[in-house]
Parts: sequence; structure tokens; C-alpha cells
Amino acid sequence: MMNLPPAVKAYFDAANHQDHEALLACFTPDAEVEDENNRYVGRAAIRAWKEESFAKYRPVQEPRSAKTDGAVVSVVTTVSGNFPGSPVDLLHEFTLEGDAVARLNITLA
Repeated sequence: MMNLPPAVKAYFDAANHQDHEALLACFTPDAEVEDENNRYVGRAAIRAWKEESFAKYRPVQEPRSAKTDGAVVSVVTTVSGNFPGSPVDLLHEFTLEGDAVARLNITLA
């Protein structure tokens, strides 16, 4: 995988292996995620979002490119799974706080 900050690399590794504990460890306790026009705040909400997303779509994410601008790491991924239009390119914008993700915004690339 490309050279990504540890928390971002760990997020993709954990997401692709359905390791919810490892995925949650990537986030600050009060982290926020925005995906598909929904907002999830805190680790419990993030866990529920990922568990539902995986059960519904079975997504596999492959990072294609990344750039860092201060605390923001933008990663374009190709996501394939059980959803209409698969595969699709998504932009994951991670805002880091120390060694953890404080905010993640996912949109079409």
C-alpha cells in the first residue's frame, strides 16, 4: 500500500478485513464520520455504521492515490462490493488529531 499515515493505513486494513475493533482504534473517542449524507459521531455510532455497511455492501477498498495537506489526508479509493454501480471511486478525507482520525468525510471522487 502507498505511504499513508499509520491511522489511515490501519483504517483501510481493518475495513478490508472486517476487524471492527482495529477500525475503531483508528478514531478519536468523539470522532465524526460523514458518509452517504449521514453523520456518525463517536465510536459506538461509527461501529454501527461500519457493521451495517459491511453487511449490506461487502465493500473492499483499494487506495489509488493520496495527498496530505497539514492534518488532512485525502485518499482516492476504488470501492467494489454488492451495490449498484460497483466499482466506484470514492474520496476519503481524513482529518488527523495526533495519531488518530478525528473526522472522516467520504464522497464520490
